[in-house]
Amino acid sequence: MSLAVLDRRQDAGDPWIRRLTEPAGRPAAVHGPLLCTVLHTAAALLLLTGALPVVDRGLVLAGLAAASAATGVAWTARRSRSVVGSLAVPAAHLGAVALLHAGTGSATTLFLLVGPLWALATLPDRRGVLVAVLGTTAVLAAPALAGPPTADDLPGALLLGPLAVAVGTAAVHGSSRRLAAQSHRIAQLQREQAALLAQVQSRADELDTASRILAARAQTMTSVIDAVTEQSIIGTDRDGTIRVWNPGAEKMLGVPRPDVVRTRSILDFHLPEELAAAAEDRGCGTGLEALVHAARQHGSDVRDWTYVAADGSHRTVSVAITPRSDDRGVHAGWNFVGTDMTEARATERLKDQFVSLISHELRTPLSSILGYLELVMDDEDQPLTDEQRQYLSTVERNAQRLLRLVGDLLFTAQVESGRFTLQPADVDLAGVVRAAEETARVAAASAGVQIVVDVPEDGLVVAGDAVRLGQACDNLVSNAVKFTPAGGRIDLALRRGWRTPDGAVVDHRSQDAVPVALLSVADTGMGIPAGEQGQMFTRFFRTSNAQRNAVPGVGLGLTITKAITTAHGGTLDLVSAEGVGTTFTMALPVAG
Repeated sequence: MSLAVLDRRQDAGDPWIRRLTEPAGRPAAVHGPLLCTVLHTAAALLLLTGALPVVDRGLVLAGLAAASAATGVAWTARRSRSVVGSLAVPAAHLGAVALLHAGTGSATTLFLLVGPLWALATLPDRRGVLVAVLGTTAVLAAPALAGPPTADDLPGALLLGPLAVAVGTAAVHGSSRRLAAQSHRIAQLQREQAALLAQVQSRADELDTASRILAARAQTMTSVIDAVTEQSIIGTDRDGTIRVWNPGAEKMLGVPRPDVVRTRSILDFHLPEELAAAAEDRGCGTGLEALVHAARQHGSDVRDWTYVAADGSHRTVSVAITPRSDDRGVHAGWNFVGTDMTEARATERLKDQFVSLISHELRTPLSSILGYLELVMDDEDQPLTDEQRQYLSTVERNAQRLLRLVGDLLFTAQVESGRFTLQPADVDLAGVVRAAEETARVAAASAGVQIVVDVPEDGLVVAGDAVRLGQACDNLVSNAVKFTPAGGRIDLALRRGWRTPDGAVVDHRSQDAVPVALLSVADTGMGIPAGEQGQMFTRFFRTSNAQRNAVPGVGLGLTITKAITTAHGGTLDLVSAEGVGTTFTMALPVAG
């Protein structure tokens, strides 16, 4: 964009036009004393040289004196609007011309009328035309008034002269008014032009600043993207053609940037059969639509995909997919940020296999130990002493604890491997809550903790697996008992609620909301540190205060409870404050 026009001076233009548009310039230019001065000087020279006759010396001298006085006043106050714009000065000049005309008796002196008539005709007020006509009449009649008429056509001159002056001054006055209006309009346009130029200059400066900022931001963004070497950042247009390819993508897939940008599609680096399977599962189109379907619906999507590198190797990559917009907010394509999870996923699979294998291997001897313990403790032919029975009861209790731990490990392995199944049926959650309270009653009494149950008398039915829901509720209640000190309280509550379309759970019915059952377990225990609440559903995670207070557990209960809740189409939320207590709320769809 050329800004040459912005550099023009705002006062540029024709000097004469500018002088007309200035407040004091226009009166000075039109009504100035220069013309009258020149004409009266010429008349004086003609009188001195005898070119003009002198009939009455007194009248001639009086006329010259009046002309000099009027001209002097005009020169002295030529910048004063009140003086220059008045009728006094041109009227005085007319009086001087009348005296000179009467004193010379020559029609030649009538050329002196040009100055005052012009000044009167160009006044903004129409009174100047009237004064000009009356003044001309007086000038023409002056010789007759001063003495007897010298010409036979004096009555004709008195008639035609003022008439001609009236027509001429009226025409000049109209032209002068139009010129003044045009000058005023020109001045107004010049002011508007100056304002527009200033505004354009300001906008140009703002645009230049914004352009520099955008360029700096683009450079910063490019630098940041190029600095990422451990994650692949791939940007595409709406059709999947690659437009952004960072060093992390080069490293992960083994293809340099010039070989892919604007030439290859993101689909070239995905397994076709994986995309086809995704399209079938989601009921959408194949190709790019299968890849971005979830991100298009929810605004973003994070899941594992298989990338195919240049050497043909397969990489398991956790890909975050988000839509990309242009500067007008219009959808322009997609961003794919990938993290290579090949080794991590392989390690997780090995870990799950190990846990599953060890759990199976442990379950067999534990079952054998418990079986033989039962035979020994129930053998009536060889009764045990009280001390022996106490010892064996301790062995049985710890063996049962180990068996439950093995069961939890096997369950988590099933969840991770996708082999976790449910036996759906109608389940009354009120009965599940009462059973959980009954199971924890002895432990709670031993710990000095009160359990209060609040469930609907008519129950609340959901569709689900009764065993798994009971396991989830037992985990929440047993956790509350373990983490609540003596004298504390645990509230088990079951009530109806509603889930809104945006996923929020509320206590009152609203439009398009679906009914849910809300099962909450609230305790007055030690609470969970705010910085650790996001990790509560991670396997084997234990809070810092649990470790500090040596609360028993391995960190699998909440992981299992979360998996069971999710499998039932529900949600599990927690609200906690350290030193105050914790509330877990399970929201499950109500059976239709």
